[in-house]
Amino acid sequence: MRNFKISILVAIAALMITSCDKNVTMVTEINRDGTCTRQVSTADDCLLDDESWEQVELQDTTDHKKVTLRRSFSSVEEMAANPILSVYGEPVRSEASLKKTFKWFYTDYTFSETFMSWRDHFDIPITKYVSQDEASFMWTGYPDLVEGMTGIDMVEKLDEIQEHLENWEYSIILNCHFKLIGNNYDDISNPPVDRDVFISLRDSVARFGYDNEYDEFTEVNKLLKDYFKSDAYSVFYSKNGDFKDKYEDESDSIIYPVINIIFLKAPYLLKMPGRVTDTDRGKLTDGLIQYRFEGGFLVPGDYTISASSRVTNVWAFILSAAVILIALLSFFYRRK
Repeated sequence: MRNFKISILVAIAALMITSCDKNVTMVTEINRDGTCTRQVSTADDCLLDDESWEQVELQDTTDHKKVTLRRSFSSVEEMAANPILSVYGEPVRSEASLKKTFKWFYTDYTFSETFMSWRDHFDIPITKYVSQDEASFMWTGYPDLVEGMTGIDMVEKLDEIQEHLENWEYSIILNCHFKLIGNNYDDISNPPVDRDVFISLRDSVARFGYDNEYDEFTEVNKLLKDYFKSDAYSVFYSKNGDFKDKYEDESDSIIYPVINIIFLKAPYLLKMPGRVTDTDRGKLTDGLIQYRFEGGFLVPGDYTISASSRVTNVWAFILSAAVILIALLSFFYRRK
Protein backbone atom coordinates (compact mmCIF):
# COMPACT_ATOMS: atom_id res chain seq x y z
CA MET A 1 0.00 0.00 0.00
CA ARG A 2 1.24 3.48 -0.86
CA ASN A 3 1.34 6.04 1.95
CA PHE A 4 -1.22 8.70 1.00
CA LYS A 5 0.19 11.90 2.49
CA ILE A 6 3.86 10.95 2.41
CA SER A 7 3.69 10.00 -1.27
CA ILE A 8 2.43 13.48 -2.12
CA LEU A 9 5.17 15.17 -0.10
CA VAL A 10 7.95 13.12 -1.65
CA ALA A 11 6.64 13.57 -5.16
CA ILE A 12 6.26 17.30 -4.82
CA ALA A 13 9.73 17.64 -3.38
CA ALA A 14 11.07 15.65 -6.30
CA LEU A 15 9.40 18.02 -8.74
CA MET A 16 10.76 21.04 -6.82
CA ILE A 17 7.31 22.57 -6.59
CA THR A 18 7.70 25.98 -4.99
CA SER A 19 4.85 27.41 -2.99
CA CYS A 20 4.39 29.73 -0.08
CA ASP A 21 4.88 28.71 3.51
CA LYS A 22 1.47 27.36 4.46
CA ASN A 23 2.02 27.75 8.20
CA VAL A 24 -0.56 30.36 9.12
CA THR A 25 -1.75 31.77 12.42
CA MET A 26 -5.22 33.30 12.41
CA VAL A 27 -6.63 35.11 15.46
CA THR A 28 -10.25 36.26 15.62
CA GLU A 29 -11.60 38.42 18.46
CA ILE A 30 -15.33 38.97 18.94
CA ASN A 31 -16.41 42.06 20.88
CA ARG A 32 -19.53 42.56 23.00
CA ASP A 33 -21.08 44.99 20.52
CA GLY A 34 -20.77 42.48 17.66
CA THR A 35 -17.74 44.08 16.05
CA CYS A 36 -14.66 41.93 15.56
CA THR A 37 -10.99 41.93 14.64
CA ARG A 38 -8.98 39.42 12.67
CA GLN A 39 -5.20 39.08 12.56
CA VAL A 40 -3.38 36.79 10.13
CA SER A 41 0.33 35.93 10.12
CA THR A 42 1.77 34.07 7.16
CA ALA A 43 4.07 34.32 4.14
CA ASP A 44 3.32 37.30 1.90
CA ASP A 45 2.48 35.20 -1.15
CA CYS A 46 -0.24 33.37 0.81
CA LEU A 47 -2.25 36.60 1.03
CA LEU A 48 -4.64 38.36 -1.29
CA ASP A 49 -3.76 41.85 -2.43
CA ASP A 50 -6.04 43.93 -0.19
CA GLU A 51 -4.82 47.30 1.06
CA SER A 52 -7.68 47.59 3.57
CA TRP A 53 -5.75 45.30 5.91
CA GLU A 54 -3.22 47.01 8.19
CA GLN A 55 0.30 45.63 8.23
CA VAL A 56 1.33 45.09 11.83
CA GLU A 57 4.66 43.33 11.39
CA LEU A 58 7.01 42.30 8.59
CA GLN A 59 9.77 39.71 8.95
CA ASP A 60 12.21 38.94 6.15
CA THR A 61 13.18 35.30 5.77
CA THR A 62 15.35 33.48 3.28
CA ASP A 63 12.55 32.60 0.87
CA HIS A 64 9.54 34.69 1.82
CA LYS A 65 8.47 37.68 3.82
CA LYS A 66 6.34 36.79 6.82
CA VAL A 67 3.61 39.36 7.19
CA THR A 68 1.17 40.02 10.02
CA LEU A 69 -2.00 41.81 8.94
CA ARG A 70 -4.93 43.03 11.01
CA ARG A 71 -8.33 44.47 10.25
CA SER A 72 -11.40 45.43 12.28
CA PHE A 73 -14.93 44.80 11.06
CA SER A 74 -18.39 46.05 11.97
CA SER A 75 -19.75 42.50 11.98
CA VAL A 76 -18.61 38.90 11.59
CA GLU A 77 -20.50 38.76 8.30
CA GLU A 78 -18.35 41.58 6.96
CA MET A 79 -15.23 39.77 8.20
CA ALA A 80 -16.14 36.59 6.34
CA ALA A 81 -16.96 38.56 3.19
CA ASN A 82 -13.41 39.95 3.12
CA PRO A 83 -11.03 36.97 3.13
CA ILE A 84 -7.30 37.66 3.13
CA LEU A 85 -5.83 34.15 3.13
CA SER A 86 -5.29 32.52 -0.26
CA VAL A 87 -4.02 29.27 -1.72
CA TYR A 88 -2.23 29.76 -5.04
CA GLY A 89 -4.10 33.03 -5.55
CA GLU A 90 -7.55 31.73 -4.66
CA PRO A 91 -9.24 32.99 -1.48
CA VAL A 92 -10.08 30.65 1.37
CA ARG A 93 -13.72 31.65 1.74
CA SER A 94 -16.01 31.41 4.75
CA GLU A 95 -19.42 32.42 6.08
CA ALA A 96 -19.84 33.61 9.67
CA SER A 97 -22.66 34.41 12.07
CA LEU A 98 -22.97 35.80 15.61
CA LYS A 99 -26.11 35.34 17.67
CA LYS A 100 -26.67 37.51 20.75
CA THR A 101 -29.38 36.45 23.21
CA PHE A 102 -30.26 39.00 25.90
CA LYS A 103 -31.38 37.43 29.21
CA TRP A 104 -31.40 40.53 31.45
CA PHE A 105 -28.70 39.46 33.86
CA TYR A 106 -26.68 37.81 31.09
CA THR A 107 -26.12 38.05 27.36
CA ASP A 108 -25.27 34.83 25.56
CA TYR A 109 -23.13 34.83 22.41
CA THR A 110 -22.88 32.06 19.83
CA PHE A 111 -20.35 32.45 17.05
CA SER A 112 -19.75 30.17 14.10
CA GLU A 113 -17.60 30.36 10.99
CA THR A 114 -17.90 27.85 8.19
CA PHE A 115 -14.99 27.56 5.76
CA MET A 116 -16.21 26.62 2.33
CA SER A 117 -15.19 23.29 0.83
CA TRP A 118 -12.49 23.03 -1.82
CA ARG A 119 -14.15 20.02 -3.44
CA ASP A 120 -15.18 21.97 -6.56
CA HIS A 121 -11.49 22.04 -7.47
CA PHE A 122 -11.50 18.26 -7.82
CA ASP A 123 -13.04 17.03 -11.06
CA ILE A 124 -13.35 13.58 -9.55
CA PRO A 125 -15.56 13.59 -6.43
CA ILE A 126 -14.09 11.92 -3.39
CA THR A 127 -17.43 10.18 -2.80
CA LYS A 128 -16.74 8.10 -5.90
CA TYR A 129 -14.23 6.21 -3.75
CA VAL A 130 -15.40 6.58 -0.14
CA SER A 131 -18.55 7.71 1.64
CA GLN A 132 -18.92 11.29 2.83
CA ASP A 133 -18.60 10.19 6.46
CA GLU A 134 -15.48 8.13 5.69
CA ALA A 135 -13.84 11.06 3.90
CA SER A 136 -14.71 13.44 6.73
CA PHE A 137 -13.39 11.04 9.36
CA MET A 138 -10.09 10.49 7.58
CA TRP A 139 -9.47 14.20 7.11
CA THR A 140 -10.99 15.74 10.25
CA GLY A 141 -11.63 12.90 12.70
CA TYR A 142 -15.41 13.45 12.63
CA PRO A 143 -17.72 11.60 12.80
CA ASP A 144 -16.01 8.89 14.82
CA LEU A 145 -16.31 5.71 12.76
CA VAL A 146 -14.16 3.50 14.97
CA GLU A 147 -15.82 4.00 18.34
CA GLY A 148 -16.07 0.71 20.20
CA MET A 149 -13.87 -1.17 17.73
CA THR A 150 -10.98 -3.37 18.71
CA GLY A 151 -7.53 -2.36 17.52
CA ILE A 152 -7.53 -5.11 14.90
CA ASP A 153 -10.95 -4.10 13.55
CA MET A 154 -9.91 -0.45 13.55
CA VAL A 155 -6.74 -1.07 11.52
CA GLU A 156 -8.62 -3.23 9.04
CA LYS A 157 -11.29 -0.59 8.49
CA LEU A 158 -8.86 2.33 8.21
CA ASP A 159 -6.57 0.44 5.85
CA GLU A 160 -9.50 -0.21 3.56
CA ILE A 161 -10.58 3.45 3.57
CA GLN A 162 -7.01 4.65 3.04
CA GLU A 163 -6.60 2.34 0.07
CA HIS A 164 -9.65 3.96 -1.55
CA LEU A 165 -8.36 7.45 -0.71
CA GLU A 166 -5.01 6.66 -2.32
CA ASN A 167 -6.85 5.61 -5.46
CA TRP A 168 -8.75 8.91 -5.43
CA GLU A 169 -5.59 10.95 -4.86
CA TYR A 170 -3.84 9.17 -7.73
CA SER A 171 -6.81 9.78 -10.03
CA ILE A 172 -7.14 13.50 -9.33
CA ILE A 173 -3.43 14.12 -9.91
CA LEU A 174 -3.47 12.10 -13.13
CA ASN A 175 -6.59 13.99 -14.17
CA CYS A 176 -4.57 17.21 -14.03
CA HIS A 177 -2.17 15.72 -16.56
CA PHE A 178 -5.08 14.63 -18.75
CA LYS A 179 -6.53 18.15 -18.66
CA LEU A 180 -3.24 19.69 -19.78
CA ILE A 181 -2.85 17.21 -22.62
CA GLY A 182 -6.51 17.42 -23.61
CA ASN A 183 -6.40 21.22 -23.76
CA ASN A 184 -3.45 21.04 -26.17
CA TYR A 185 -4.19 17.86 -28.09
CA ASP A 186 -3.67 19.50 -31.48
CA ASP A 187 0.03 19.89 -30.61
CA ILE A 188 0.55 16.12 -30.69
CA SER A 189 2.00 14.52 -33.79
CA ASN A 190 0.40 11.19 -34.70
CA PRO A 191 -1.47 10.55 -31.42
CA PRO A 192 -2.33 6.88 -30.87
CA VAL A 193 -6.02 7.74 -30.23
CA ASP A 194 -8.17 10.78 -30.86
CA ARG A 195 -8.84 13.31 -28.10
CA ASP A 196 -12.25 11.98 -27.03
CA VAL A 197 -10.97 8.45 -26.71
CA PHE A 198 -7.93 9.68 -24.78
CA ILE A 199 -10.13 11.50 -22.26
CA SER A 200 -12.44 8.51 -21.93
CA LEU A 201 -9.49 6.30 -20.98
CA ARG A 202 -8.51 8.45 -17.98
CA ASP A 203 -9.87 6.10 -15.32
CA SER A 204 -8.41 3.06 -17.06
CA VAL A 205 -4.97 4.68 -17.25
CA ALA A 206 -5.22 5.73 -13.60
CA ARG A 207 -6.02 2.18 -12.53
CA PHE A 208 -3.17 0.79 -14.64
CA GLY A 209 -0.75 3.35 -13.21
CA TYR A 210 -1.83 2.83 -9.60
CA ASP A 211 -1.76 -0.95 -9.77
CA ASN A 212 1.70 -0.92 -11.36
CA GLU A 213 3.03 1.77 -8.99
CA TYR A 214 3.91 4.47 -11.51
CA ASP A 215 4.54 7.71 -9.62
CA GLU A 216 1.76 10.16 -10.48
CA PHE A 217 4.14 13.14 -10.51
CA THR A 218 7.44 11.93 -11.91
CA GLU A 219 6.51 8.93 -14.08
CA VAL A 220 3.42 10.05 -16.00
CA ASN A 221 5.35 10.24 -19.27
CA LYS A 222 6.49 6.65 -18.81
CA LEU A 223 3.00 5.60 -17.77
CA LEU A 224 1.42 7.05 -20.92
CA LYS A 225 4.14 5.61 -23.12
CA ASP A 226 3.69 2.11 -21.65
CA TYR A 227 -0.11 2.23 -21.69
CA PHE A 228 -0.55 3.61 -25.22
CA LYS A 229 2.62 2.00 -26.64
CA SER A 230 3.58 5.41 -27.98
CA ASP A 231 5.78 8.32 -26.99
CA ALA A 232 3.47 10.85 -28.67
CA TYR A 233 2.68 12.54 -25.32
CA SER A 234 6.32 13.10 -24.40
CA VAL A 235 6.12 16.64 -25.74
CA PHE A 236 4.31 17.60 -22.52
CA TYR A 237 7.12 16.31 -20.33
CA SER A 238 10.11 17.72 -22.15
CA LYS A 239 12.39 19.85 -19.99
CA ASN A 240 13.53 22.05 -22.85
CA GLY A 241 12.52 25.66 -23.45
CA ASP A 242 9.50 24.76 -25.58
CA PHE A 243 7.73 23.10 -22.65
CA LYS A 244 8.58 25.92 -20.26
CA ASP A 245 7.39 28.59 -22.70
CA LYS A 246 4.23 26.84 -23.84
CA TYR A 247 2.93 24.53 -21.12
CA GLU A 248 4.52 25.22 -17.75
CA ASP A 249 2.24 28.06 -16.63
CA GLU A 250 -0.88 26.18 -17.69
CA SER A 251 0.36 23.03 -15.96
CA ASP A 252 0.99 24.95 -12.74
CA SER A 253 -2.44 26.61 -12.84
CA ILE A 254 -4.12 23.21 -13.18
CA ILE A 255 -2.23 21.22 -10.59
CA TYR A 256 -1.18 23.74 -7.90
CA PRO A 257 -4.66 24.66 -6.55
CA VAL A 258 -5.47 20.96 -6.29
CA ILE A 259 -2.31 20.16 -4.34
CA ASN A 260 -1.59 23.25 -2.28
CA ILE A 261 -4.82 23.32 -0.27
CA ILE A 262 -3.72 20.07 1.38
CA PHE A 263 -0.63 21.73 2.85
CA LEU A 264 -2.41 24.66 4.46
CA LYS A 265 -1.85 24.62 8.23
CA ALA A 266 -3.79 27.39 9.94
CA PRO A 267 -4.15 27.20 13.73
CA TYR A 268 -7.27 29.22 14.52
CA LEU A 269 -7.41 31.18 17.77
CA LEU A 270 -10.73 32.64 18.92
CA LYS A 271 -11.38 35.20 21.66
CA MET A 272 -15.01 35.38 22.75
CA PRO A 273 -16.57 38.07 24.96
CA GLY A 274 -17.18 37.10 28.58
CA ARG A 275 -16.91 33.57 29.94
CA VAL A 276 -16.64 30.75 27.41
CA THR A 277 -19.37 28.16 27.90
CA ASP A 278 -18.84 25.90 24.87
CA THR A 279 -15.78 25.37 22.66
CA ASP A 280 -17.17 22.68 20.33
CA ARG A 281 -13.99 21.06 18.93
CA GLY A 282 -11.67 23.69 20.36
CA LYS A 283 -9.51 23.77 23.47
CA LEU A 284 -9.68 26.69 25.91
CA THR A 285 -6.31 27.99 27.14
CA ASP A 286 -5.78 31.33 28.90
CA GLY A 287 -8.98 32.79 27.51
CA LEU A 288 -8.26 31.79 23.91
CA ILE A 289 -10.01 28.91 22.18
CA GLN A 290 -7.56 27.00 20.00
CA TYR A 291 -8.82 25.05 17.00
CA ARG A 292 -6.96 22.77 14.67
CA PHE A 293 -7.63 23.88 11.11
CA GLU A 294 -5.98 22.45 8.01
CA GLY A 295 -6.66 22.78 4.32
CA GLY A 296 -7.27 19.06 4.12
CA PHE A 297 -10.38 19.59 6.24
CA LEU A 298 -11.91 21.35 3.20
CA VAL A 299 -11.39 18.38 0.89
CA PRO A 300 -14.48 16.35 1.91
CA GLY A 301 -16.75 19.34 2.63
CA ASP A 302 -17.29 22.54 4.59
CA TYR A 303 -15.62 22.90 7.98
CA THR A 304 -17.25 24.79 10.85
CA ILE A 305 -15.67 26.40 13.90
CA SER A 306 -18.07 27.47 16.65
CA ALA A 307 -18.13 28.63 20.27
CA SER A 308 -20.47 30.10 22.88
CA SER A 309 -19.89 32.50 25.75
CA ARG A 310 -21.81 34.44 28.40
CA VAL A 311 -21.36 38.06 29.46
CA THR A 312 -22.61 39.18 32.86
CA ASN A 313 -24.65 42.39 32.62
CA VAL A 314 -23.45 44.11 35.80
CA TRP A 315 -25.75 47.04 35.18
CA ALA A 316 -28.76 44.68 35.29
CA PHE A 317 -27.81 43.51 38.77
CA ILE A 318 -27.30 47.10 39.94
CA LEU A 319 -30.58 48.25 38.42
CA SER A 320 -32.48 45.27 39.83
CA ALA A 321 -30.99 45.87 43.27
CA ALA A 322 -31.93 49.56 43.04
CA VAL A 323 -35.52 48.69 42.08
CA ILE A 324 -35.79 46.21 44.96
CA LEU A 325 -34.33 48.74 47.38
CA ILE A 326 -36.75 51.45 46.24
CA ALA A 327 -39.65 49.02 46.55
CA LEU A 328 -38.61 48.11 50.12
CA LEU A 329 -38.19 51.74 51.11
CA SER A 330 -41.58 52.57 49.65
CA PHE A 331 -43.16 49.69 51.55
CA PHE A 332 -41.72 50.78 54.89
CA TYR A 333 -42.56 54.44 54.18
CA ARG A 334 -46.23 53.59 53.59
CA ARG A 335 -46.38 51.57 56.82
CA LYS A 336 -45.30 54.62 58.74
